[in-house]
Amino acid sequence: MSKKETAIEVVESPYLVLQSGSNIVEVVKENLGSEGVSAYDLDRVKIPAGGATAFEIPTLEGEESVKDIEGIIIFWKTARAYWPEKFNGENNPPQCSSVDGEVGQGNPGGYCAKCPLAQFGSADTGKGQACKQMRQLFIVRENDILPLVITLPPTSIKPAKQYFMRLASKGIKYAHVVSRISLEKAKSSDGITYSKATFSLVKQLEPEACKEIDAFTESIRPMLETVAIDTGESPDWDS
Repeated sequence: MSKKETAIEVVESPYLVLQSGSNIVEVVKENLGSEGVSAYDLDRVKIPAGGATAFEIPTLEGEESVKDIEGIIIFWKTARAYWPEKFNGENNPPQCSSVDGEVGQGNPGGYCAKCPLAQFGSADTGKGQACKQMRQLFIVRENDILPLVITLPPTSIKPAKQYFMRLASKGIKYAHVVSRISLEKAKSSDGITYSKATFSLVKQLEPEACKEIDAFTESIRPMLETVAIDTGESPDWDS
């Protein structure tokens, strides 16, 4: 190599889903066998109660408390769930829920847009909806192959929308950036303290990485579309 020639250093992405030679399908098949991964197998993270500013993340070593969750949001969708009782900290399954925010399964079930429980003012407070509209984010972190499911309660949907809108205004797809999700303490007009998610941009992905993440998302999207609100994901405050 002449003095004028410079070797090109190939920098491997810290994200497993973007690393060359990674074989996600084989890893999952080897670990889980013919059963594969279902919509109910993904690790879940909820917005904590009472104004807490740390997430509890499931890991191989147990629960880990972190201030931020950083990664690539590969997919998101609207979901709905109805609990007849107020949140009491227990893992109570919803009486009715919808994986797409459009058709509910359970009691009362049916089309969400026509359901009285989905109308504003139907909540016990007289302000929000008795059937809670939530947003599920699927985020892949650096050292993970499968995404975490983060369920945003109604009070955290607006910050998510604003962040996605700001990306859109710059012509950037949400899946083509590394995002950071943090928590801040907020207080309602009624004096109730709650935790709210906030969003910020870490960096944009390179064009080749964008292609890789798009292909990965397309391969698992059918599974993600069926992920429902799980037991214990009832928000502690949601008007």
